Amino acid sequence: MDDPRLDESFSFLFSFKKGDLVEWKDEPSLKGEVTDGVFVGELPAHAGDEVYQKGRTLYQVRLDEDESTIAAETEIEKAERPKYAGRTGGQGLES
Repeated sequence: MDDPRLDESFSFLFSFKKGDLVEWKDEPSLKGEVTDGVFVGELPAHAGDEVYQKGRTLYQVRLDEDESTIAAETEIEKAERPKYAGRTGGQGLES
């Protein structure tokens, strides 16, 4: 995502942006936040379907304060952010 060679015409290479919450397709309980991304491979003169055959997009995903991992775009999907339950933990105030 920070590669200066990639301009807006190549933004289609990235399904996720910095700050997106993602989860692993094979383990939905494992969630993290995208912190960076890079396309690894050859960029053909005419970008199109060929791009995906000549490379892949990888993302750095922060799992917690001290741990990050790398995931291929095919391994992760966008996750929903948890809704704020408020001070009562989602339960109404008791009278």
